[in-house]
Amino acid sequence: MNVIYEPKGKAREYSPLAANLYSGCGHKCVYCYVPSVIQRDREDFDNNISGRNNVIEQLKKDAKKIYNSDKQVLMSFSTDPYNPLNEQMNLTTKALKIFLDNKIPVAILTKSGTKALVDLDLFKKFGEHIKIGASLTYDNSEQSLRTEAGAAIPDDRLEMLRVCHENNIKTWVSFEPIIIQSQTINLINKTLDFVDEYQFGKLAEEKRNILWFDYLTKVTAILRTAQKDFYIKKTLRDAVPNFIFNKHEVEMDYLTLPKFKVGQECFEESLFANA
Repeated sequence: MNVIYEPKGKAREYSPLAANLYSGCGHKCVYCYVPSVIQRDREDFDNNISGRNNVIEQLKKDAKKIYNSDKQVLMSFSTDPYNPLNEQMNLTTKALKIFLDNKIPVAILTKSGTKALVDLDLFKKFGEHIKIGASLTYDNSEQSLRTEAGAAIPDDRLEMLRVCHENNIKTWVSFEPIIIQSQTINLINKTLDFVDEYQFGKLAEEKRNILWFDYLTKVTAILRTAQKDFYIKKTLRDAVPNFIFNKHEVEMDYLTLPKFKVGQECFEESLFANA
């Protein structure tokens, strides 16, 4: 089975290609949709993480097929690339080396905060062909620890983004699900100086009576004034059918990373000697 694949449904809105190196996660997010999608017991998903069988060998084969791809690969949808087991197995580091060797642009989305900085030097070798993102929900550790018990606290995730920005690495934030609107607005304002782009989505089954039009009016005003790129996912657009967006704000591939230029070398060959 291929490791690199084309996501379906709302997952496709984040990236044309994706790769999941692990099974299970460990962040214990109570709102996580993955266990139901893959029909796995939530407690088992939260507490039993494993590397996928022969994942690195298969990834090498997949990467060769799309050498110098014009489609970015996102890590990850059904797990976190820097979940607790990655500290032992280092599959994400190995995968990044393969992507770089094959000139494949990479987007990373994580709730592991500064743990991801273990690969900072590797991130820098990608140049403009990588972006590092954090999923943000709450603006305080108390609520986060109650609903995302295994994930990094919000301030730690923000620190990861700040460090990446200081090292000229593109940064982004995913607000999905949007749980408390005022907190996401607070987080936007706190991150404008070191986050390059934002993406927003809501749970499809969201039943709360939320004033999404008012929320999007505030969000778009802040981001347009700050001249930030952002994307509004279909689930959220459907909740505000009369809201007027600019074309690129609803174009799902607008924020996809560029292809490596012909002849561009961003790495040292010695980096892959022991991959």
